[in-house]
Amino acid sequence: GGENALMDHEMLYLQMRDENPDYIAALMQDDVMTIPANVEDGVEIRAEQSGPVFSISGSVSDSVSSSAGSGNGHLHMRYTARTRSIVWKPDADTQAAVKCLERLLTEDSPFCFKKRFAAGEGIISNNVLHTRTAFEDDEDAQQGRLVYRARYYDRVE
Repeated sequence: GGENALMDHEMLYLQMRDENPDYIAALMQDDVMTIPANVEDGVEIRAEQSGPVFSISGSVSDSVSSSAGSGNGHLHMRYTARTRSIVWKPDADTQAAVKCLERLLTEDSPFCFKKRFAAGEGIISNNVLHTRTAFEDDEDAQQGRLVYRARYYDRVE
C-alpha cells in the first residue's frame, strides 16, 4: 500500500472549464462549500467556514487569501473529498459541478501521476491534489512508517 496519486489543481480547473464554464462559475461562489464547525466536548474549536473551491489569490472574492499564497493572480483550490467534513451548496449548478469534479478526480487521466514513495522520498509542491492508498507497516521493519506534512501560506516560486 501507500501509493500516492497526485494532480495539479490547475489542470483540473482547465478540464472543468473546457467541459462546461458554468462549473467553474458555480465553484467560485463564496458560499459553495462549507466545512462544518469543529466541536469537541461541546466546545467550538473552529467555527464553520464557507468559501469557494476555486479562487484567484489577491482577488476580492478570495475569502481565504492568507492560504492562497503571497502572490496575486494565482489559482487557489480549496477542496476535500471527505464526505463528513464538507457541505455543498444545494443548487443544481453546484451539484452538477461537484459531480464533474468527482468524476475527473476518479477516472484515469494523463494529468494524474502515481508514485509509491520509498524511504526518504517526498514531494514539495503548491497545493497539489493528492490521495493515498492504505498502508501497512512491514512486520520485520525496525521502525514504522513516519510521514511529515507541512503547510505553508507562501507559494513555491
